[in-house]
Amino acid sequence: MLEYRGELVLSNCGSVYIMPAIQRRAIKGDIIMRKCSKRFLSAILGMTIIMAVTGCQSKKQDATNETLPVTKTQASETRKVQTVMGEIEVPTDPKKVVVNWYVGDVLALDLNVVGYFGWSHEGMPYYDKMMKTTGIKNWEREEVMTLDPDLIITYSKDDYEKFKSIAPVIVVPEGELNPIDRILFLGKSTGREEKAQTAVDTFQTKLAAAKETLHGDKFKDKTFSINEDWGSGSYGIYYETQSRGGTLLYNYLGLKKPEKLEQLIKEKGENREGLSYEVAADYFGDYMLWFHTYDSAEGEPSEYEKSAIWSSLPAVINNQVVSIPSSKAGLFYYSDVLSLTAQMDYLVDAINSIAK
Repeated sequence: MLEYRGELVLSNCGSVYIMPAIQRRAIKGDIIMRKCSKRFLSAILGMTIIMAVTGCQSKKQDATNETLPVTKTQASETRKVQTVMGEIEVPTDPKKVVVNWYVGDVLALDLNVVGYFGWSHEGMPYYDKMMKTTGIKNWEREEVMTLDPDLIITYSKDDYEKFKSIAPVIVVPEGELNPIDRILFLGKSTGREEKAQTAVDTFQTKLAAAKETLHGDKFKDKTFSINEDWGSGSYGIYYETQSRGGTLLYNYLGLKKPEKLEQLIKEKGENREGLSYEVAADYFGDYMLWFHTYDSAEGEPSEYEKSAIWSSLPAVINNQVVSIPSSKAGLFYYSDVLSLTAQMDYLVDAINSIAK
């Protein structure tokens, strides 16, 4: 075997001779070719391995992409609602609602109330829920903006222009819809139809039972009045036909007002007004819902109750006065379905307990 070392060739026996140049070039070229071939083959093999690995990784990535869900960022969906201010777009599923006055409706729909503008009182049936949100002190843009609402619900048309740049504004003017139609409208507008219908069904079921009781023989032809003593130096004796249970008593339960009170309302066109101590007795019903002002001391008789007139009233003589303490003032403040239902529970028991 020969071993090539530059220009010398060594034999196995150790002899040395000088190889001619042409042979040296041939052998050298052959060796170079072999080395190049090895390098070429190594390169090809390396590329093959890399491509194989890359292919496996690509397949794994494809498999991963097929397994994981594809997430997409989408704009919030909206629904079109026809209001007194025209057609507006509101979120299909409102997340942060600000409400003026209709707080009971919104809470009945189980919407997330981030702020409300209205009076709060422990006698309200949803007082605990109100305390978990924010009471708005100033119904102005700056304070509402800090709550970052995606929907505003109000009774005032003026609020539309005032707040529409902050969030969509649903306006339901007071008196435009009765409490039942109002909550059904708001339920449909906010995707809470079932919640609205449930609240209405509960009210209607209890209303049917209450009518059966209060239109029975014990109350046949009896009249009912709603009154509150504001003091002789103020409004005197206030009569009420809408708030303080008036909507429930007259509109839904269908109970009768005293005839003289009916005439007074027609003449003056006022559903609530003050009467002097001297004439108030002429407008009282057979049954009286007698309210103590919200800021009065519990159990303390009012000025009128201390007068000689009070003890001469037929309702007082017959023990047909439902005395409503200041702690219940909040219960009779609003006329939403939740409030009406709670008022009915309270009044039916109270009236029935004193019926002759």
